[in-house]
Parts: sequence; structure tokens; C-alpha cells
Amino acid sequence: MLDEKILLLLDCNIYKYNYTKHCFQIRNYFKVDNDSLIQELKEILKILEENQIKYKIEKDNTILVHK
Repeated sequence: MLDEKILLLLDCNIYKYNYTKHCFQIRNYFKVDNDSLIQELKEILKILEENQIKYKIEKDNTILVHK
């Protein structure tokens, strides 16, 4: 759902884009500190908003992408 141009803007170390489910998911909860998680989450949301892409954040911090 996201085009490659937008995906190239995202430098994700914690999250990984799932092409099948059209969402960003955390790769490994055990190796994530809260500050890094929040910073990356903010960056992803900023880019999604700049490109007018709708999203929803689930309870497990998965970011579902809608067009």
C-alpha cells in the first residue's frame, strides 16, 4: 500500500513494514528501549502525516496503514 518513495524516507530500526498486512510491526520487543521506540514511532507518524496517509495504532503498537 505504501509506495517505495515513502518507504525510503523511513529509517526503521525497531519497526518493520509488513507488506502483506500493510502495517509497521515491532521486530523484537525484548531488545527495545522505550526512548528509541517512541522516537521511531514519532518519525514514522510524521512521515505518514506529511504524505497524508491514514493510520491506526493498535494496542501492541502496530501501525496499520490505510489509504
